[in-house]
Amino acid sequence: MTDFDQNGGLGPEGSYFEAKARAEEEARRRKSDATFPIWISVLYIVLGALFGWWHPGWLLFFTIPLHYMRPKNTMDLLANPVMVTLMYLVLGFFFHLWHPGWLIFLIIPLWPFLQKNG
Repeated sequence: MTDFDQNGGLGPEGSYFEAKARAEEEARRRKSDATFPIWISVLYIVLGALFGWWHPGWLLFFTIPLHYMRPKNTMDLLANPVMVTLMYLVLGFFFHLWHPGWLIFLIIPLWPFLQKNG
């Protein structure tokens, strides 16, 4: 019995079709990476021009470095210093929680210890 038969007709691992699918996915990711800052800038201008949201709209620009970081899991993304700063600013600007909000910055130095023990 061949690899082709055992895998339900999908071919052996590392086949031409899997390599082609990976290459197509990589091309889509590169295109997305190239256009993401442009779309964020357009969204910022639209929100500012139509709704006057220039002030809270600039927070969108924090999503640009977050887009390029590829964390292993959700908690690594949430403990990222850029994400923590974004969360702090959202808590402050929208909910006026500047004082207790600063405590989320403790996640940054504590995350490696929590990750090892958790």
